Amino acid sequence: QQCDTFLIVRNIIKNMYSRLWCVAELVLVFAYGESSVQVIGKMPLRAKESGNDIGLNATCTVPEDVQLLLETIELTDLDANALVAKAIRAPPGSILRRRRVA
Repeated sequence: QQCDTFLIVRNIIKNMYSRLWCVAELVLVFAYGESSVQVIGKMPLRAKESGNDIGLNATCTVPEDVQLLLETIELTDLDANALVAKAIRAPPGSILRRRRVA
């Protein structure tokens, strides 16, 4: 059974989308999830929507996971960087809709 809501829990210390696992989770919930996606918490004041350490350029502490995560994201045919930018821009309390899977 799936949950009704997928929560994006942000914090003001670290841009979560500089972590490749967080990017992958966001993309996968939009690609395959049937729950709504709700944003709570604030991003760091200087959070950027793109860059050399955000989205598909994010880092992963386990080197073996990087290729697996990037390949998994690629299989969705979604624009991971655009989804990250959308999540960063969303005000706290926003509900982001995901794509319906046929």
